[in-house]
Amino acid sequence: MTDQKSLRTRLKDGETVFGMFYKLNSPLVTEIMGWSGLDFIVVDCEHSAIGYESVENIVRTGENVGLSTIIRVPSASEEHIFHALDCGATGVQIPNMTTVEQFRENVKSAKYYPEGTRGLSRQTRNAMYGFWDEKAKPYVEASNEKSLVVVHIENKEMADAAEEICQIPQIDVVFVGPADMSQSLGIPGKSTDPRVVEVAAKVLKTAEKYGKAGGINVTSKADMERYIDLGARYILYSSDTAVFSKTMKELAAQFAPYRKTN
Repeated sequence: MTDQKSLRTRLKDGETVFGMFYKLNSPLVTEIMGWSGLDFIVVDCEHSAIGYESVENIVRTGENVGLSTIIRVPSASEEHIFHALDCGATGVQIPNMTTVEQFRENVKSAKYYPEGTRGLSRQTRNAMYGFWDEKAKPYVEASNEKSLVVVHIENKEMADAAEEICQIPQIDVVFVGPADMSQSLGIPGKSTDPRVVEVAAKVLKTAEKYGKAGGINVTSKADMERYIDLGARYILYSSDTAVFSKTMKELAAQFAPYRKTN
């Protein structure tokens, strides 16, 4: 917990922050992403084979290069949220919630009393394995101040409930997933369709109304600029695997004219 100015504080101060989904599970990749100038990564434990032990090492490496780490947990279950924050992550990104009541209940797992119901252990990495200096600042208070809570809005029903969701006090960022939203709208894969943009814009506007940061995943500069203009401040630009694959495809295409076939 060594951030000079936490990601949560930066967002509360009105800054726009830039990150990327992280799937490759490599210290080398973590360092490169930190040194590149990204503000944060979202460690994808929902769609990648990354376990608890790896998450802790990713967080540790991120801290060494000034890179904030948000963990997209596999589900909204409290044990996943506990583990992510106990390892010292900057925050959690919670997917797969389909009712407003789920939002209200599950985000409480990211905060200690009186803000939530997070289980308290002082023998975790986040608490410096018992070496936390309570005189400098109480651990519970410091943890609640640091932990960034991001929630996914992945379907039209929850987008329509954005007014209620954005009034939940523990939530910091309301994140729209265009790919999942396209499926919910019956146009799977059409993430840039005007109908998806319209729904996302309404969510972002509602987030701003209630003092939350609006988040979005983009895959091009044009999309990024569009959504920043619409009020998004928590920007995820593609993923490490997508960037690597795109670069490799472009590189391999250069070989094609020189390949000899029998």
